[in-house]
Amino acid sequence: MQDVVVKESLVQGLGVFAAHDYGSGERVRQVNIVREVTDDAPLQADAGERIEHCAYPSGKIVLWGYPDRHVNHSCDPNAYGLEEGDGSEVVFIVARREIGAGEEITFDYNVNTSGGSTWPCSCGAARCLGTTVGDYFRLPLDRQIEYLPLLADWFIAKHRDRIAALRDRA
Repeated sequence: MQDVVVKESLVQGLGVFAAHDYGSGERVRQVNIVREVTDDAPLQADAGERIEHCAYPSGKIVLWGYPDRHVNHSCDPNAYGLEEGDGSEVVFIVARREIGAGEEITFDYNVNTSGGSTWPCSCGAARCLGTTVGDYFRLPLDRQIEYLPLLADWFIAKHRDRIAALRDRA
C-alpha cells in the first residue's frame, strides 16, 4: 500500500500528503535518507540536491530523498521525525495526532534545531508565529514544553542543561 503522495501544497511548492488515515503515534513511513553530505561528498546542484532537502542530526548533514524532502513546515504540525540510532541513521515520520487521508503531513522545522536561520512563515496554521525561528530554544516557552517528547536523544544530550531547566518548568 502506498503510504504518501507528493502533490502541490498550499503551504509551499510540493508537499507530502497521507495516502490513507494514520492514528496518533502511528509511524507513517521511514524517511528516505540518501546520504551524508560532507566536504568530500558535497551537494550536487546539477542533480537537484538542495540544502532545503537536508536535515542535521547529531552534527551531521544528511540529504533526504523523495518523497520525504517535500515535507513542509507548519507551526502546528501533525507529524514529527522520530530519530533512531546513535547517529540518527534511521528516521521515521510519526503522526502527532490523527492524520486523515489527503491531509498534508507537516513538521515544525524548529524541533531538534539550534542556531539555524530565520525566515518568514506562511504555513497558514491558526497558531502560526509568522517566522520560522530556526532554533528550538527561540520558540515560545509553551511550544518548547509541548515539543519536549519529540526531541531526539542526541539533541537532549547536546543541550542537557537547557532541556533539564525546561523539564523543571513543565
